[in-house]
Amino acid sequence: MRLNSSRNLVISAVLAVATAPGLLAQGYGDAQDFQQTVARVAWLTGESSLQRGDDPDHWEPLALNVPLTIGDRVYAGPTGRLELEAPGFRVFVAPGTEFTTLNLTEDVQQYSISQGTATFRLSHRDDEDVIEIDTPNAAITLEVTGLYRVSVDRNGNTRVSVQRGEARVAAGGGEVSLRTGDEMHVDGLDEPEYDVFALSTADSWDRWVDSRERRRHAVASYNYASEDILGASDLDAYGQWQNVPEYGHVWSPANVAVDWAPYRLGRWIWQDPWGWTWVSDEPWGWAPYHYGRWVTRSNRWYWVPVSPNVRHVDYAPALVAFVGGGPGWSGSISIGGGGFVGWFPLGPRDPFVPWWGRHAASPVRAGNVPYANRAYVTVVSRGSFAGAQATQSGRVRDVRILQEIGRQPVLRGPLPVLPTAQSIRPAFVTGAGPRPPDWMQTRAVAARLAPPPAPPAFTEKLKVIRENRGAPMTPSAAGRLALQSPAGVRAAVPIRPVTRDGGRVDLAPRRDAVEAPPPDPIRFGGRALASPQAPFISHPSGSRENVQQMRVAPGAVSIPLAKPARGREEERAKPVVAAPQAQPQPQIQAQPQAPPRPQVVQPQPRVQPQPQAQPQAQPQPQAQPQPQAQPQSPSERREMIRGPRRVAPSGPDPLQESGRGKGDKGDKNDKGDKGDKDKKDKPEKGRGER
Repeated sequence: MRLNSSRNLVISAVLAVATAPGLLAQGYGDAQDFQQTVARVAWLTGESSLQRGDDPDHWEPLALNVPLTIGDRVYAGPTGRLELEAPGFRVFVAPGTEFTTLNLTEDVQQYSISQGTATFRLSHRDDEDVIEIDTPNAAITLEVTGLYRVSVDRNGNTRVSVQRGEARVAAGGGEVSLRTGDEMHVDGLDEPEYDVFALSTADSWDRWVDSRERRRHAVASYNYASEDILGASDLDAYGQWQNVPEYGHVWSPANVAVDWAPYRLGRWIWQDPWGWTWVSDEPWGWAPYHYGRWVTRSNRWYWVPVSPNVRHVDYAPALVAFVGGGPGWSGSISIGGGGFVGWFPLGPRDPFVPWWGRHAASPVRAGNVPYANRAYVTVVSRGSFAGAQATQSGRVRDVRILQEIGRQPVLRGPLPVLPTAQSIRPAFVTGAGPRPPDWMQTRAVAARLAPPPAPPAFTEKLKVIRENRGAPMTPSAAGRLALQSPAGVRAAVPIRPVTRDGGRVDLAPRRDAVEAPPPDPIRFGGRALASPQAPFISHPSGSRENVQQMRVAPGAVSIPLAKPARGREEERAKPVVAAPQAQPQPQIQAQPQAPPRPQVVQPQPRVQPQPQAQPQAQPQPQAQPQPQAQPQSPSERREMIRGPRRVAPSGPDPLQESGRGKGDKGDKNDKGDKGDKDKKDKPEKGRGER
């Protein structure tokens, strides 16, 4: 859920609310004009790489604190491991895993795994939120808070483990509900088969994830900051909290240089739909640079967080004010050019005018505002800024230039600096990152929800950015541009809709399955489901109502072939449900004892067997099928067939395959946690828990 307010209300609200300690709020509402958000790279070790959605031909080394959004793909190499964090959600990515962000808004998170293993920790969700994980042959919807593991093998077969929680697994036109302690194996693509077991024994990957999860239990920072602030749990290990009377509890980093100031160790990159975005090199550098404000007291910097009482907090690419000037500087938009770009962190009472969203190009009059931190301006050359170079190496230290730039008026709206190819491919790490095999990159995934189109290529967007005087493209504008592409529309990866024409259900239990519940038809909710006729929505927040006619790119959608009916459903359902219930049938078959049917005295033969057949037919054959025919819910259906559970056969251990032994706990030198708040770590309360 987003806070809704006009652009002017955003500025005035920050000014008014920030005057009281502990009540700082952060919301952009209509000024932002979209619900798209980001996930962050919270922790990594080994080699991993990133492919941006608007730059699909390049894989670059991945770095800490990089924001990921729709269309972005990450690959953990043979030695790599990642932790990603999104609102209410944390992902642990195992070595050899390809992971893609298909859709990422404030109420829909849709990801895909084409190969490998990932564990998902859902810490809170609203009732209208949807979290979906797509694999080559199944789409998994996480129904409640909990812990889930998804693995995909070389052939595209899927294992879903519900360690805590509830999930629905959709495949081949049907879906099966799972709950805590269930593990489902799905094999095959067009006509998938499945079985459901009790969870297999924990392996070294599960133990490593558990060790990462335990780090969150003693997090103190969320006592003073909103739980919607990603990365606040990093702060415990890298600084201390103090109570400042004017602002309440504030945080100060430890072990910083004498001339240190916020937004000085890192670089600026370009990421639509926000445009210029700060990426910090500091291990704690997410929360204090994308939420809250900064103040100085006694020659020390303090971060003022958004209060714990605030339920929803909007992500910002940075919270700074820009200034520009110097020889060759011009307020007109251009690539390259001379001059300098400067910025300084905003204080709690400073107005903030976003440089993104539909109103970014509109003039704003903020008057003569005495910014609190204007004296702490950081300045780099225009080329260094647009080239995503490290600020610490390109920072201007000439006092005369700093004073000149510091006196320039604060820029309102979009920054008049066009991004370049280097702006989207920053050199975080020297050398090339690991590249997944081609078959892994082009493998289709089964999708329940219709994803939005992949972002247009950066080269296509650059012309529009220039016409908009440096304003980034909104998601709806990028969606329109993608729909106009001569090559046709595609998602970040090829998709295979799990729905079937006419409601056909091809999903069936395996022939040797003895405990698997029968599949239900796929439920239709308020979201647009992917179908062969309408595989995509027009933009990230699209719905069934705004699905447009679009030209689909060749190979973007894999449509299963309609197979002739072969009675496979009946054959494979018998071992699961029908076989035990078919036992009484031979006794009803005994009714042919009444061969005298052709005689005129027909009632007598029918009456005589009936007293014998009635007690057998009424309790067993008549009563038994009724619960099967009217299951009120998947859980009730599951209860009907629950018996002694078979334990799932153990699968490959991703850490052992990558060369890490049993009991591996990760890097001992890693300080702190990079994750969601779970101070109380109580049992999951179910749907809607926050």
